[in-house]
Amino acid sequence: MELMTLPFTQELMNGQGQPKKVTFRRAVPEDIDAVMAIQEHIMDALPDKDLYAPFSREESEGQLEHDICYMAECDGEIAGYSVLIPNDPDNPENYGKLFNYDRDRLAVTCSLDLTMVEPKFRGLGIQRIFNKLRLGQAIEMGAKEALTTISPDNPYSYRNFLVLNFEILETREMYGGKQRYILHKYL
Repeated sequence: MELMTLPFTQELMNGQGQPKKVTFRRAVPEDIDAVMAIQEHIMDALPDKDLYAPFSREESEGQLEHDICYMAECDGEIAGYSVLIPNDPDNPENYGKLFNYDRDRLAVTCSLDLTMVEPKFRGLGIQRIFNKLRLGQAIEMGAKEALTTISPDNPYSYRNFLVLNFEILETREMYGGKQRYILHKYL
């Protein structure tokens, strides 16, 4: 996977064949209000609140400060947000810690943490582009392995990772008792 240079704009088609221009860029700490707003819209639109484990404002500020975060914008609005937890053995959020990876393995394991796509911009393939951005960046940083979590009741996200050859490592309760697949891929 090649590293994409940010920012860039890509024309994407929705399910009705209507083109939309979506700009992808690095998110910055000043985006915190937009991140919280998109999370609120997503939570409001979910028929099953267990599909997503919301982040507090403080957790989101920490992501924007310490992780690699991406923003998608369309028609002057925030269309999506995504987070890559770098392959850092000292980061407590590295999903390799769920499997007691040793320090050397944590140093080459990245975590694809979350992706949120505003409901009105779903179907454009924004999550697939975020996944390519995150995996390209992870490879550039020396990652050899990627982990992510997905609700078993979210077939859209699951398919987006299957096409990238992620496999289910296990199913477990996480995020306060929510069932999650933990998916894995060697890079």
